[in-house]
Amino acid sequence: MAKEVESPLHSKCIEILLNLTKFPANGSVMTHNEEVVDTLVATADSAIKQNRVAAIRSLQNMSADASSKTKLASESVLSSVSSFALRTEEDEKEAAVAFLYNISTEPGAVVSITNTKNVVATLVHLAHHPQSSPTVRRLSCDALATISLWLQTLAGTGKVPKGVENVPLPSQKTTGWARWD
Repeated sequence: MAKEVESPLHSKCIEILLNLTKFPANGSVMTHNEEVVDTLVATADSAIKQNRVAAIRSLQNMSADASSKTKLASESVLSSVSSFALRTEEDEKEAAVAFLYNISTEPGAVVSITNTKNVVATLVHLAHHPQSSPTVRRLSCDALATISLWLQTLAGTGKVPKGVENVPLPSQKTTGWARWD
């Protein structure tokens, strides 16, 4: 029934899903059901504000579950949620940014986050936008810092070839090309 937008029971079904996501044990089960995730992402574009907020809050709650983070880090979900983060409604914006932050805490999701168009750009925009609330700014900055930590960790685990100086990262050195040699 939650998928049937025209049904009078649609709003109540979304509310029930939101309440189910409040219990941490339900997060993993719900995340691994693609119909639930697809329904929530679709409902987040609803014309009814309370349905949009409930859908995004449900996704936020599901993203708090450690086993759900990599599953939710799909390009379609990340792309949709990053567009929800740019909305004018503060509740929707805050829930979407909290979702992105939760996903960023999973090292296995960093590739999906950085490869999905506009996710990092959205976080940078919200972190520095003068009309972002303090909560949205803090979550955006925290997500960006977490992503950069994972990237630095990945860069630091590479093998240093023989004969190359092992410099702590980031080295902050610039490079050039000797074109005229």
